[in-house]
Amino acid sequence: MSGGRSLDAAACDALLRRWGGTVIGIVAAPEVGKTTLISTLYELLYRRRMVGFGFAGSETLRAYEERCHLARFSSDAAAADTPRTKVGAGLQFTHLRIATPSGIQNAVFADRSGELFDKALARPADIDDFVELHRADVIIILVDLVLLTSSTHLTVSAIRRLFMAMDQRSMLENRRVLLVGTKADVAVPTPRSRKAVRELNTVAEELSQRAGGRFRIDMHVVACRPRRGSTVIGEGLESLLSAVLEAPPPRPAFADDSWPNQRSELDQLMRGYRRSRR
Repeated sequence: MSGGRSLDAAACDALLRRWGGTVIGIVAAPEVGKTTLISTLYELLYRRRMVGFGFAGSETLRAYEERCHLARFSSDAAAADTPRTKVGAGLQFTHLRIATPSGIQNAVFADRSGELFDKALARPADIDDFVELHRADVIIILVDLVLLTSSTHLTVSAIRRLFMAMDQRSMLENRRVLLVGTKADVAVPTPRSRKAVRELNTVAEELSQRAGGRFRIDMHVVACRPRRGSTVIGEGLESLLSAVLEAPPPRPAFADDSWPNQRSELDQLMRGYRRSRR
């Protein structure tokens, strides 16, 4: 299908038409840890490090292996690293087939350069062109916890503006919105380090108030890299994956005045067809 490389929008659409699945849109500034998050989820599944989930395949295996290489001992790198998504790469998707207690589920993760989200801060209307956010079942807003504690005002302002831009274009309606703090291995070095989590909780409460109950905002804190003196990777990622794969909220009934109101068999058939084409 793609030779194991990342999927473009057309290839992703073909995969979803064939198997269905959960589409995860990710909103993240540069160097927040988006690619690291996606790659670590793959590593944990592939190496059987999650209790409730298992690896059942991927149509983008080569893409994952390329992203994970610099974080492995085999790379001979001085420290674990993840290549950044380049602006010129455009919109890409990676795919995971995941074994869950209820069966196999497919998930595709959108991957777009963080610089493009920075540009959208200056021109909020540009976010309307981010097609993956219109299509997403789940939207993850990533927050760098290190920056949140060191440059709180600037970080919160950027999150707020991106959130408002998406909300004004109805991108968040009837979707699960996850506010995820990254780099907890640095920002929350000990269980007593509460500042970063408090700041993130304040942001989550503010966004929930802006949502006014129209959709749910869940907060998660993750650490893809091990803490100093530890070898444990992926703290919080299994809980995050559980939230991502949770059954989606019911979509509102489709209504269109251009269709007959009579409930004949033909009308019902065409209404179902129309819904499937949305």
